[in-house]
Amino acid sequence: MLHKLASAATAGVEKTRIRSSELKIGMYVALLDRPWIDSPFLVHGFTIRDERQLAQLKSTCKHVYVDITRGSASSDTNRGAKPAQTIQYEVSKSFAENLDDAIEVHKKAKHVVNDMFTAFRSGNMFNTDDVRETVSSCVDNIIVNPDSMLWLSMIKNKDEYTAEHSLNVALLSVALGVAEGLPAQDLQDLGVSAMLHDVGKVKIPNEILQKEGHLDQNEFEVMKMHTVHGKKLLLRQSGLPDAAVDIALSHHEKLDGTGYPRGLSADQIPYLVRIVAIADAYDAMTSGRVYCDAKSPAEALKLLLKSKDAHHDGDLLNKFIECVGVYPIGSIVELTTGESGIIIPSQSNSKLQPIVLVARGGDKQPCKERWVDLSKDKRPDNGRPYRIRALHSDGTFGLRLAEYQRAGSNLPQ
Repeated sequence: MLHKLASAATAGVEKTRIRSSELKIGMYVALLDRPWIDSPFLVHGFTIRDERQLAQLKSTCKHVYVDITRGSASSDTNRGAKPAQTIQYEVSKSFAENLDDAIEVHKKAKHVVNDMFTAFRSGNMFNTDDVRETVSSCVDNIIVNPDSMLWLSMIKNKDEYTAEHSLNVALLSVALGVAEGLPAQDLQDLGVSAMLHDVGKVKIPNEILQKEGHLDQNEFEVMKMHTVHGKKLLLRQSGLPDAAVDIALSHHEKLDGTGYPRGLSADQIPYLVRIVAIADAYDAMTSGRVYCDAKSPAEALKLLLKSKDAHHDGDLLNKFIECVGVYPIGSIVELTTGESGIIIPSQSNSKLQPIVLVARGGDKQPCKERWVDLSKDKRPDNGRPYRIRALHSDGTFGLRLAEYQRAGSNLPQ
């Protein structure tokens, strides 16, 4: 049975037919719509390097077959590099002021992502304009104050993992892109591409996607093919950023060359792919699924740091930690008093001294909720500052973020 699943999931995925008019520099042409001897090309199979080759292909062929495991949709001249000119964005609203707008944008975005996956599963094209409009709204909101969307990205529902994960990775990627100072159009392209990074999973059998427990080696080989399926699906969709197909194919590549599907290393991995890889790993680790429990945000960051410069770009990872904070918002926190609550962004913008909504007493039972600002509040029993003892994952001590979605909208001034 497994052999049949593997065969069905991997058969014929390397090459896909594409109209010549849709070819781009960086794609690898494996076959033509005619014998090679009837074409001006001396090499049988090549990467499109320049406009001359591109024009020759368009004038010679109506369609070709590209090998989606080779080449890149990003021009070899930039490999999706970080722009030379960046922007210093300024937060223009507080977390509390921006939260209600963020909730509305996030709600609409979830609907669009669900519709997108429904289209993919049924073999139809999705509405690119809807996705771009949704991402544009998310980008605008994150520029105003990224903490609002970061808060919402921490509210998980394991029954909606695939679509929810795609949205969260887009939000986290854009937040990192804002911190990196990417121009607005680059943020838009990054958000659209990140939202589409896992679409290839619609081609993976549910017996593998929903398996409880770890995948064996054969099952994992099938799962890895979601990257190739993703690129193939996106090559058929018009109106997408060039980076989208690179990100779908390469978001599991690692700097040390141990990733998949091509074993790329170091500078072979484009800049935008590196951003999405960090966001993807972080959200996956902090999300509960059928086969594993969610890790706390702090534990996820610790694991990412262990992979610094081996799996993930060290500079980008440092910037990502600045974005989400050493004490990431949405974390379930236990104070040295034994009380527990949820971390909310501090009004003082201090990532090391957040605000905590205390909702459990020292006995871990529900108590009267109150705000504790670690930057200034003192313990009533000894006058000492409040300290954080530990961070936990969603659901610990019965605290679930979904029940506190609007908690930050009434922060004390």
